[in-house]
Amino acid sequence: MALKDDLKKLHEIAHSGTPDAMEKYVALSDEITSKYTDQKDVDAIADFLINGYKEVSSEAEELNNYITLKQQIAPYTEIIPLGYIAKKYFGKSTAWLSQRINGSKVRGKVYTLSKKDLETFNFALQDISKQLGSLSIS
Repeated sequence: MALKDDLKKLHEIAHSGTPDAMEKYVALSDEITSKYTDQKDVDAIADFLINGYKEVSSEAEELNNYITLKQQIAPYTEIIPLGYIAKKYFGKSTAWLSQRINGSKVRGKVYTLSKKDLETFNFALQDISKQLGSLSIS
């Protein structure tokens, strides 16, 4: 098996989420480092690991943003009209917005609000707040 194939398999194991993934990852990683020793292969392995760490860092940042968002809106979940916000401000379904707020995994990828989406969400909350603040029943 070529290095590229071994690294692809290693990537698949890392993202499998199975209980024995770590054990399999370490075993294959050890096999790869002992099998491929010339400088070109070592450089390719290093690039693979660096890209993997960047990916993990990005996923951790997304998870942190999700937790922060979820914590911030938790006290208000009963009064925030998610369906209205999703439809009016995003042109999407309630499920779409809910998936992003909850950090749901869809088709193997965890979805959260992008920076632009977060700005839109904040604008929506402020806009609704202004509308309700100016409401007066006589």
